[in-house]
Amino acid sequence: MSLPLEAAGQALWLLPEGGVWWPAQRTLFVADLHLGKGAAFRAQGQAVPAGSSARTLARLEALMRAHQAERLVVLGDFWHGAQGLTPRLLDAVAAFAQRVPTVLVLGNHDRPIHPPGLPLAVQPGHWPLGALTAAHEPPPPGSPGMTLAGHWHPAINLRTRAGDRLRRPCFVLFPHALVLPAFGGLTGALTLEFGALAQARARVAVLGEGAVHWLPDGGGR
Repeated sequence: MSLPLEAAGQALWLLPEGGVWWPAQRTLFVADLHLGKGAAFRAQGQAVPAGSSARTLARLEALMRAHQAERLVVLGDFWHGAQGLTPRLLDAVAAFAQRVPTVLVLGNHDRPIHPPGLPLAVQPGHWPLGALTAAHEPPPPGSPGMTLAGHWHPAINLRTRAGDRLRRPCFVLFPHALVLPAFGGLTGALTLEFGALAQARARVAVLGEGAVHWLPDGGGR
């Protein structure tokens, strides 16, 4: 189940897959794919299973089809590193971008990388989209408008009634920004402190099994 959200006068939907759907513009936002991360690790001699990037692209294309989206906006870190840019991955991305109109807002991992010949539209920094702004790094508190961003790979610890702890990826909504969880299948996460988020007047929406849930005040640990 998706969660409706009004931001800067725009109707958005927080998706359980970790993306944001903007129906008025037929646009899907995701952040932090980190394609090629497994290949980069294997190039360094680490035993990381293959196929993560292919699965990420497949999940992303399925999500686009499910919403009949006409545009994909990746909020940075499409790539992980130059060592991961194998010919197989570049061919897969080229085929994907031919089918799915894709805009990449450059992230810190993307900026040193310039793969040639790919049909991706590239935005070097903050990209105004009417009432919204697309970016990689979240803007500082008090910034005007509403920015959709990534970069943090946010997650939060939950505590069950039995006393167990569970870390889950999440959306974080500030008065000035919405930070998306990482969409890639081989990414780490930054565990955020619920107290600091509450002090910043942030709301947290946790990804569950097929649903997104707003976390009530005091619900994280």
